[in-house]
Amino acid sequence: MVWPHGKWSGSMSRRLHLPLRLIVTLLVLAAAAYGSMRAYVEYEAYRAKSMLAEASRVQVGDSESSVLPLVKRYGGFKWAARQLSPIEDWIDKDEYDYQKNRLSDYEYELGISSFGNVALAASRLTRTMRAVREGIPVRFRSVLGMRDWGTVVELSIRNNRVQSVSAMTLFHGRSGWLGHKWEVSEGMPRHDMRQQTFAVGAAFLTMGDGGGMMIENFLTPKASDEEIEAARKFNAGCLTSARGCNGLCDVAPRALEYLEQKPDAAWNITPTKCH
Repeated sequence: MVWPHGKWSGSMSRRLHLPLRLIVTLLVLAAAAYGSMRAYVEYEAYRAKSMLAEASRVQVGDSESSVLPLVKRYGGFKWAARQLSPIEDWIDKDEYDYQKNRLSDYEYELGISSFGNVALAASRLTRTMRAVREGIPVRFRSVLGMRDWGTVVELSIRNNRVQSVSAMTLFHGRSGWLGHKWEVSEGMPRHDMRQQTFAVGAAFLTMGDGGGMMIENFLTPKASDEEIEAARKFNAGCLTSARGCNGLCDVAPRALEYLEQKPDAAWNITPTKCH
């Protein structure tokens, strides 16, 4: 049986259009999903930067009541303070006495993370986005800017006053985990650093899916404006970068530049030239 030319042509056209429409629909849905994911990631990164900026304005000695709005705004939790091991376990008794004076009564911890991997609690939206992300092959996630990262702020309280403020941000880089931390308190991390107002160190990271390196910055309220800037400034673009950051020079060039000029501020870190 021979179909009239017009009828055959219309049938073939419909058959060709169906797969085309399906492909276009899938592409539109994929683009919408990606756009929503990117918007979510950028928004969470913005919240993390805002939280860090607010934490940087908290001063040692501020009243506990003055920081409670910040804790509430970012869903913080109250934790019991850390405890020291018995003095008998310490070889350096002076260090024990020093660390004992640094103990707080309790701490507030607040955090934000891209997909709920570091934050203390994940919202329904965060859980949904993480479920969507799990459907994307691992090798494509970083390229699409869907990196694992998290920011945590700790406010230590003693006698109803802020004793110390610290902020730590961890993120997956191009070849492993990277991190940036700053802490301001009345005293430096060790008793043999009493005279310093600023120190820069490094620490190894051990994560569930690999290791890495973190730069650490320690300050006292007597630190200069230059030292405060060097300690707190880091490359927030590392959180959402498609290319990804690679090494501490990408993470905190300002702190490493400071060490080039004033190597005496280095503590368990080898000053590195980043240019």
